[in-house]
Amino acid sequence: MALRVDFRDVTKAFPGTPPAVDRLSLTVEAGTILALVGPSGCGKTTTLKMVNRLIEPSGGDIVLGDAPVSQMPVKDLRRMIGYVIQYVGLFPHMSVAENIAIVPRLLGWNRARIDARVDELLTLVGLAPETHRDRYPRSLSGGQQQRVGVARALAADPPVLLMDEPFGALDPITRVRVQDELLSIQRKVRKTILIVTHDMDEAIRLGDKVAVMRAGRLVQHASPVDILRHPRDAFVAELIGHDRLVKLLSTLSVGSVMSADAAPADVPAVARTASLEAAFLRMLDTGRDVLAVEGGGSLHIRDLLCASTG
Repeated sequence: MALRVDFRDVTKAFPGTPPAVDRLSLTVEAGTILALVGPSGCGKTTTLKMVNRLIEPSGGDIVLGDAPVSQMPVKDLRRMIGYVIQYVGLFPHMSVAENIAIVPRLLGWNRARIDARVDELLTLVGLAPETHRDRYPRSLSGGQQQRVGVARALAADPPVLLMDEPFGALDPITRVRVQDELLSIQRKVRKTILIVTHDMDEAIRLGDKVAVMRAGRLVQHASPVDILRHPRDAFVAELIGHDRLVKLLSTLSVGSVMSADAAPADVPAVARTASLEAAFLRMLDTGRDVLAVEGGGSLHIRDLLCASTG
């Protein structure tokens, strides 16, 4: 079961420097993904590490469900939180199965339960158990290692998952594939996930909500669509980049803006679940300003224009 995470006026100050995190207040709803995004040194990783108390706050409270993390024994807290880092951190002398089984062994699970969980998680992350459980990290690609890292973090079924730049070391093609895998896993397990990234594209792609940070402070906290439509200031707009409209069209689905009106009989069709970006490209390819929507309805070029302005 996922848990809500509340940051209540949380501050972290290190001696001799401005606060790394300055009076942060926001809520991560249970079963959702929050993407923390911003430039290096903005406080996003410090924020993440205060959740599992790798760093202790200087002030304020972080509440997991109904329990302040400051009042929980560290060992118990960290067993409730999965943790995935950029360079995976798999133990090279342990097999894939042994890496995934670390926390269940610490919890005293029996061998049969551990073996079943390892196979379940390998299947979940898209790695066939029969060909991967006995392999060692050095024989895996970067993407495969990162998937094993996610499986290990999920091994004891924690309600919260922390991910610190988990895909930053992957090449662009593998990165997109593993992002897709994470979204697929989230649809099945519905954990509360906090993911740190410096990449606004990744934040928009993965987050149910995006929290933009700058110099330790929260600049904007909203859905990806709201941030793309209405960046709060020039800093957020600069993070988004000049292709804001393209990002927005890739985020919204045809079904979210389509009309119930019937389309002309001779126009091409598009799936209701397709992105508006894909629909726009279809319009360009066919030279039509309206598409039929599979299952009924239509999408007109004006619907795209309205979606871009909100």
